[in-house]
Amino acid sequence: MTLRDELDSYLSTRRSLGYKLTTSEYLLGQFCDWLAARGQLETFTIEDAVAWAREPVHAQPVWWSQRLTVLRPFAAYLNACGREVPVIPRALLPRVTTRATPFIYTQADLDALLGACPAVFENVRVAATMRAIVGLLAATGIRIGEAVALTVPDLDTDNDVILVRGSKTPLDRLVPIDPTTTAVLVDYLGMPERAATRPDPRGPIFVTYKGTGFGIEMIEQYFRRLTRAAGLEPRGRARPRLHDLRHTAATAHMAAAYRDRRDPQRTLSLLATWLGHAHVADTYWYLSATPQLMALAAERLEPPNPAADGR
Repeated sequence: MTLRDELDSYLSTRRSLGYKLTTSEYLLGQFCDWLAARGQLETFTIEDAVAWAREPVHAQPVWWSQRLTVLRPFAAYLNACGREVPVIPRALLPRVTTRATPFIYTQADLDALLGACPAVFENVRVAATMRAIVGLLAATGIRIGEAVALTVPDLDTDNDVILVRGSKTPLDRLVPIDPTTTAVLVDYLGMPERAATRPDPRGPIFVTYKGTGFGIEMIEQYFRRLTRAAGLEPRGRARPRLHDLRHTAATAHMAAAYRDRRDPQRTLSLLATWLGHAHVADTYWYLSATPQLMALAAERLEPPNPAADGR
């Protein structure tokens, strides 16, 4: 049996125990393809595993560690099955998590990204896909993995809601969307270019030329092309990333709550649910890392000035 065959057996065995393994399937499939391209169909070494894990040279070291972490139980499974595959020891790559400084997109930035899509992507379907995904992430703050996993039945056009399947947490959640966002998604689903891929009517909303769903890394590559075409440059330590559309959405909701004198604590609770955070502390970090938002919060703490009211 090839490693690809063993992977199917491994995933089936672990899923029978209740694991979803969506990310694991994606990354381990990449690893098997990476090995196959090198003529290695039946085994690999620790050096191979580390080399593959570190292949995204521009990624944070913690991402290298996460890739190797996904590979470690698969290697242990193969070893236990009698394959000549070594058990991968822990702590081969650093695991320290460093939070990147968020790049908060202005409305002008978002307009530039959306406007660049037709120029960057000659394929009409790809251009429309990126416009829809960028707009959806900026409007809702959902994760890119959750966006590409959305299926057609997950869009409730009558109530302007999407059902987001749990990725980092086991719970699914309903996320409200603006009617204009619903209209964009409906238009995308009705595109002749999308229909030409012969997609599954109950399959992914965003489809490749084969009518199947996108991988996260492909969308990230497309997004990097968009940021260059839109002329977006780093601001200090913050560089434009796809994930920062999530920070931008959270910041926009909280900023609106402060400006409109609404209850920020209630908005924070709603945000934690919409963003799919298991702990409210994660939502706090999203907001505390944004100086503009902290300034608005500080204004709410200032005592009223009677002179300003003419008293």
